[in-house]
Amino acid sequence: MGSSKAIRVWDPLIRVFHWATVLLCVLNLFILEEGRRNHRYVGYALAGLLVLRILWGLVGSDYARFAQWFPTPARLGRYLQASWQGKHPYHAGHNPLGALMILMMLTCLVGTAVTGIMTGYEQLFDEDLMEELHEFFAKALQIAIFIHVLAVIVLDRLTRSDLIRAMITGRKRVPAGTEIVDKR
Repeated sequence: MGSSKAIRVWDPLIRVFHWATVLLCVLNLFILEEGRRNHRYVGYALAGLLVLRILWGLVGSDYARFAQWFPTPARLGRYLQASWQGKHPYHAGHNPLGALMILMMLTCLVGTAVTGIMTGYEQLFDEDLMEELHEFFAKALQIAIFIHVLAVIVLDRLTRSDLIRAMITGRKRVPAGTEIVDKR
């Protein structure tokens, strides 16, 4: 195997958001009891992180910006066609399928946070409906997380890019001779 180089991709805010979200989701999905004070506080913290991430997606560093990786039909088509041909295009940021997953997880996180907050306002919203929607988004988030982790493992094998290490260090390994599709 040839040498590789590392490029800076994920800025500190993205990495802190990612791992804090992992920790807070583990707490609220698997450890803390629903509806209790700590569960709510963790949910509020997640909601705050989401607001920060959405703002950073509009004005942040190159690979953090939604416009850089938004999965347009053209990007998806090119990626799927090349992947189908066994080429596995290398993206420094999110590949188009990964971008779809990020959008799914962000949607589930926002849906879970908003409906969780709304359950505290039963005078304004139907509490049973909000709890059902809250549970729906939380279950969808669990499925999305499972698929995300599995996809990271598979993609890491195909591209040899050390994706997990990149989310810790901010630097992504690029194997020698690899063409980067979205280099900045």
